[in-house]
Amino acid sequence: MDNKNNIINFNKKPLLDESQRFFKGFQYVKIVKDENNNYFKEESLREYAQKCYYIISVMRENGIGVAIYKYKVPYESLLKFINEFKNKSYGEIIDIERYIPEDLA
Repeated sequence: MDNKNNIINFNKKPLLDESQRFFKGFQYVKIVKDENNNYFKEESLREYAQKCYYIISVMRENGIGVAIYKYKVPYESLLKFINEFKNKSYGEIIDIERYIPEDLA
């Protein structure tokens, strides 16, 4: 596998387990410790996620051509939002960006 398709290279910090694995055809890596070599805490990860939101870009035919719609989606609604596009009747998701509030950075 070339380096640009290797998801391990996307993370510049060393990982505890850098072996490439697959789940239902999707490549992933397992990260068990944070940048300070501490194990993750479930409660802290949930609190972090709940403060983030996502800007989801959707390509949709609008009658005179194609337009891009951008939706601000909170963490707790992310999967519900994505599931609405399974049959593409509302458009096609073309980009998902995560935004982290400045006080978390």
